[in-house]
Amino acid sequence: MAAKRHGMLAVTLLGVPGRRHRSVLCAVTVAAFVAGCGGSGYTKHDFVTEADAICTGALRQARSITTGTALPTYLAGYVPVLESEASQLRALRRPPDTPRDRATLDRYFAALQQTVSEYRQLLTAARSGDQQGVTNAEAALGASPVYSLATSYGLSSCGTPGSTAV
Repeated sequence: MAAKRHGMLAVTLLGVPGRRHRSVLCAVTVAAFVAGCGGSGYTKHDFVTEADAICTGALRQARSITTGTALPTYLAGYVPVLESEASQLRALRRPPDTPRDRATLDRYFAALQQTVSEYRQLLTAARSGDQQGVTNAEAALGASPVYSLATSYGLSSCGTPGSTAV
């Protein structure tokens, strides 16, 4: 009778007396909690899919910025897109990786942060008319390993020249 009123869990626990009933219920609750938290089901593939979606969206935004305007005007629209992209990527949950993959991803995030910093410097130099500062920032951006690190990790949209990350 109790099984019909309380659903499947009651059927499973039917006939389990006292203390054992509480132990089984506790085990079922813990298992449900772990499953609800994702357990170990989050993979590198999941991370790459989410990261590439972020990069694709940022690229779409960057391409919508009017080209042909003065460099400071263009960068004033571009830098916030790049900052947002980097912030969203850093906020992603990291997958359980091999030590090599973890190191590559760490280096990618460091290079991405450096890229954001260099674009800010480029914007500052362009706004102030500092041609040497523009040249230096462009050279640093051209030497950035961000593409190769992204590709090395398996990111495709984030590791393509012309994407927002350089």
